[in-house]
Amino acid sequence: MRKIGRAGLLDHANRRVASSLAGGEELSGLGKLAFASLWLLVFAMSWEDAITIANFGTSARLIGMLSGVLGLLAIIESGRVRRPAPGHILMALFVLLAAGSYLWSLYPEGTVTQTVTYIQLFMMVWLIWQLASRGREQTRLMQAYVLGTFVSGIDTVYLFIIHQESVYQRYAGARLDANDLGLLMALSIPFSYYLLIQSKGMIAWVYRLQLALAGTTVLLTASRGAALASVFALAIVPLTHARLTARQRIAILLTVSLLVCGALVFVPSTSWERLSTIPLEFSQGTFTGRTVIWTAAWELFRTHPFLGVGANAFRLTVSRILAEPIRADESGTPQAPAAHNTFLSVLVEQGVIGFALFCALLGFLALSLRRLPPFPQKLWVVFLGVWVVGVSSLTWEMRKPTWFFFGLLMAQCGSMARTQQTQSRAPAVSEVQLSLLRTS
Repeated sequence: MRKIGRAGLLDHANRRVASSLAGGEELSGLGKLAFASLWLLVFAMSWEDAITIANFGTSARLIGMLSGVLGLLAIIESGRVRRPAPGHILMALFVLLAAGSYLWSLYPEGTVTQTVTYIQLFMMVWLIWQLASRGREQTRLMQAYVLGTFVSGIDTVYLFIIHQESVYQRYAGARLDANDLGLLMALSIPFSYYLLIQSKGMIAWVYRLQLALAGTTVLLTASRGAALASVFALAIVPLTHARLTARQRIAILLTVSLLVCGALVFVPSTSWERLSTIPLEFSQGTFTGRTVIWTAAWELFRTHPFLGVGANAFRLTVSRILAEPIRADESGTPQAPAAHNTFLSVLVEQGVIGFALFCALLGFLALSLRRLPPFPQKLWVVFLGVWVVGVSSLTWEMRKPTWFFFGLLMAQCGSMARTQQTQSRAPAVSEVQLSLLRTS
């Protein structure tokens, strides 16, 4: 009995070391169910507008609520709450400032709506931190996002085949805005490539097809911002070329061939003509009227520099300066020009204080990359570059992909830091194991 007890203790010690080195604890049954709902939420992220529920919202909203409830129950069951990273604290302060801006907001109703959205997004980030503390779960969430892009990508190609434009001579599936869809696809490129390099067999072909579909979809949207972001995304290939085997290099050539074929077969001349205007827009254009909005936004910032006009108040307030009539959509929500620049949107809505918090968060994410191994580090460097390029012409501070990838990056850096700490403790555990073996 004594030997059996020691053997059991030794086995338990081995499992604890393996779990620590893996970067986290094994999920319980309820935890696995909560993670499955989180996976489904990420999967639906790139086509959330395709399915809407009357008087409720998108299907992703329903999945998000389910994930929140299951995640909360899983945390209560485990009795463990992970210590937040500095990035989580910065996010929480950003959300609190958005909520507090109700006191001085020029559009209080919109501020309430935006605050609720921010709270939901922060909850998603926290669930990633709690449920995806190990590399295996983090990889699965990457896969969920990449696989989800097949839905909107295939729908975009289908709309092109039946000649159904989302806007004039542009195509976008899943009821998404063409520019938003373009950036969704551009963000998937480095992650799909990362997963491709680490995969073999049929699943590798899935990622090759996704890369070809992503590139084709970006071209069909004819989004100039997304096209520039996609070019930046392709930087991951030369950055990681040295670590590729001969077989992997051949696979990359096959993937490029699929992309070229897709572009030649599906992309119309009108898309190429629109994308060819990028140099002209930089030299003497207005980026489809964006520079006019940016000028008005800067004037608005100068009158509310420190606290801003309030979360979600940009559209309403800037339209007054532009003297544009405010239109209402089917739900009665005011529709006016968006900022078309995430950084400017944050600056105007939450002032210098909110902008400083937002930039501090980005700075923390960039500095945390030092903890990662070379290949994941290059992946996230490219991602941050793609995101910065893409959101420079879009308003994405409240979009799910922004918060998802920020949360995933913090989770990956957190698990790496935890692994490094536990590796330093492993020799002490080994001493315990040796003493057990000597006395058995």
